[in-house]
Amino acid sequence: MNGFESFEPLTLDTKTLYDRYTGLLPGALASPLYFQSLYAWNFTSINRYKIFDEYLCFVAEDRMEGETFALPPLGALDGAERSFASAVRAVLRSFASEGLPCAFHETPGFMLPYFAFLDDRESEVRHDRDWSDYLFTRDDFIEGLQKSSTRELRRGFERKLRPHIREIASSDKDVLHAVTRDFFCGKRECADCFCGCELEVVSRMMAGWDSLDMKGVVVEIEGEAIAFGSVCFQKDTMLFLSKKVRRGTRGLNEYLNAALMDRFGGECKYVNYSDDMGSEGLRAYKSRLGRHVLEPRYVVRFVS
Repeated sequence: MNGFESFEPLTLDTKTLYDRYTGLLPGALASPLYFQSLYAWNFTSINRYKIFDEYLCFVAEDRMEGETFALPPLGALDGAERSFASAVRAVLRSFASEGLPCAFHETPGFMLPYFAFLDDRESEVRHDRDWSDYLFTRDDFIEGLQKSSTRELRRGFERKLRPHIREIASSDKDVLHAVTRDFFCGKRECADCFCGCELEVVSRMMAGWDSLDMKGVVVEIEGEAIAFGSVCFQKDTMLFLSKKVRRGTRGLNEYLNAALMDRFGGECKYVNYSDDMGSEGLRAYKSRLGRHVLEPRYVVRFVS
């Protein structure tokens, strides 16, 4: 990243610091702000951080879009309006010193009132429905898995293919890489992955698997891996970080979702199924999973 020389690069070791500051927040963050996501995509969106007024502040360089932006300051909010505003001002000064406009991307709704305490600065707030997170209560997500049509798809898959399922280990990089390459990349051109290379995401996720506190499963048929799913947690929310499945295998998606919930979803209150990126196919699929709300990821842009 050019500029912002006083900011430190994000590494696996940053997670301890990140966990301390996010632990002070009242709720889970938007899906791209989970540390696991920040780290996995830290090759197309390069993240650096600095502490301002007891807030963990990030600047990100999106190399796909050619844009540099801030992420919302992470730290205590309750009764901390002045210190939050001070951290925002420090970030604004950092951008100004680089000759750049400043916008805070991926801002959760519960943070918006705190930006309003910069009453001497004019700002605009927007969000894009395509990049809103699908948020389910745990009960609603499980209810969706118990629909008769979903149960029948899952049972048909189990009867026909007799799958074997096991938890992902840190040594499974080649397995997950092959599933991604054969069943995801094989159906696309590299240019279709406009957010970055999914193979690289898998490689980074697996390189830090244990340190990132990741959980997940691999589905195998006669010794061949045909799907995997990985999840991680923040506060009371479980995030589906990455899923790859063999296309055209009826009931596989339903089986994988149920397995992830059975093994790892017992303690969560909410399920974040991330966004649909404007894909009509993903939108239709995610909308059918059960009752949900679309959780906007706001951009707060300062214009004066």
